[in-house]
Amino acid sequence: MNTNQGRNKANRIILHIDFNSFFASIEQQANPFLRGKAIAVAGKGYQSINDIQPQGTRKQVKHMRLQRTVVTTASKEAKALGVKTAMSSVEAKQICPELIIIPGDPQKYSEITSRFLKILNQFSESVEQFSTDEAFADITTAARDYLGATFIAERIRWEIRKTCGASCTVSIGIAPNKLAAKLACESTKPSGLTIVQPNKLKQFVQTQPLQAICGISPRIDQRLQKLGITSTAALQKTPLHILIKEFKTHYGLFLFNAARGIGSNHVSSIKPLPKSVGHSYTFPFNLQTFQEIRTNLLALCDRIAARMRKKGLIGTCLSIYARGQGLSTGTIRRLKTPLNDGLEVYEHA
Repeated sequence: MNTNQGRNKANRIILHIDFNSFFASIEQQANPFLRGKAIAVAGKGYQSINDIQPQGTRKQVKHMRLQRTVVTTASKEAKALGVKTAMSSVEAKQICPELIIIPGDPQKYSEITSRFLKILNQFSESVEQFSTDEAFADITTAARDYLGATFIAERIRWEIRKTCGASCTVSIGIAPNKLAAKLACESTKPSGLTIVQPNKLKQFVQTQPLQAICGISPRIDQRLQKLGITSTAALQKTPLHILIKEFKTHYGLFLFNAARGIGSNHVSSIKPLPKSVGHSYTFPFNLQTFQEIRTNLLALCDRIAARMRKKGLIGTCLSIYARGQGLSTGTIRRLKTPLNDGLEVYEHA
């Protein structure tokens, strides 16, 4: 009996689900006029002329706003024309002149996330939210096998279509662990369904790009390339002692296992505390004086501190990122005394 329990615990069926163009698809669902069109959701929309301090024509102000807006999500139509996430709105407009840029609506997106998680909980006792638009679900009991997992995946897709709208489509990956399930989900977009059974894990991972593996950032990818490791297949052939020598024990072992599709199959419904709390703001016009910088910095610090206090958190490390006129800089400082007071955060900043 103990042996069977151990086997059942080891052999899990994990589903990873991710919305396609989440913010943009929600806006298209909410507004039929936007459906089928190239749209981008930005952190902020255009401000009226009365909201902008510098004097100028409406055309000039509009251009200034475009310079200060960043694409957070592009619709599939916009992506097909070359618009990408984190691209400036000016660049996006140059690539796609017909692009419609609209401001984000967090309350609307939060509602869809709640509906989405409620649907997943109908098919799993353990659902782990990974971000606003993606989550893991352990469907071992409900599915029993990978054929059953296929039916559940399609049922979840249908429920999302019914509850969130036809414009809200998802990609789904199913595998024995979270790392492989997410990789499977990312491999067929948009609206794909990829299933990787245990005996196909190593073979499947070998065909995927290094950066597609969750946990391998562009910086890590560069370090791997310097070692001559330019593909997942090459990473599979790299001895463990070389990876440990370059990346230390913990991360070296992670890379060794990840290249073989080995990862955690534990799906936890307990939401972890945030590792960081931050706030950023892109100004619609250049700040001209140190007084303007200090005033706005104090406002940002106060918002951060208020959010920390609300969550019952204190900060032990402070990081700042600033950008302007072709110059960007970042710095990190360890704090001797933990804090969550806005003025104290500001004084250190």
